[in-house]
Amino acid sequence: MYDNEKRTLVEACKRMYSSGLTVGSWGNISMRIPNNRIIITPSGSNYMRINIDDFVIMDLNGNKIEGRLNPSSERLMHFQIYRKRNDVNAIVHTHSIYSSIMSVINRNIPPITEDIVMILGKNVRVAKYALTGTAELANNVVEALGVNNAALLANHGAVSVGSDMERALTAAEVLEKSSRIMAYVMNFKYSTIPDDDIPKLLNISTDYLNQWKNWK
Repeated sequence: MYDNEKRTLVEACKRMYSSGLTVGSWGNISMRIPNNRIIITPSGSNYMRINIDDFVIMDLNGNKIEGRLNPSSERLMHFQIYRKRNDVNAIVHTHSIYSSIMSVINRNIPPITEDIVMILGKNVRVAKYALTGTAELANNVVEALGVNNAALLANHGAVSVGSDMERALTAAEVLEKSSRIMAYVMNFKYSTIPDDDIPKLLNISTDYLNQWKNWK
């Protein structure tokens, strides 16, 4: 079932790996599909060799609908985000270098550039630490995410979301770029986007992102 959606996930996995957003089999990706279900990467994925038969279809209660492999160990985080955010249809969990640095030093990323506001939200926050794969971590991530499109996971990595896979992946890339900038500037005096301009940028973002459906 859902072969076209699985092909989108195959390409997303390759993009995540080739972009340096993860190494080895760390990280995971999912997509929402009809009937309160998701497609998610299997545990221990080789992202450059993954194919459409490797993905797992589950409902948000944790029941496996289709798939021969075990689902990602972080599936509870995916379930909880989808339950709480009706606007989210794709999730990308990464272990990228600079995002991980920010997570280790427990550093939120303020609105230091316009694309942070437009793509990620006003302030990227760090979720409280909890053991990987637990309901506690899932709840902490949802709390840190709020209405934003990205959050950092303390001593772990990052998660990015979007209304489709292209936007979720772009959010992950913007988060990593923003984390790298923050890593360089945090020991210096730096400026942030004025509060009055935040809603203006969000409105610009809405118009800008509405055109993404025309991308080929």
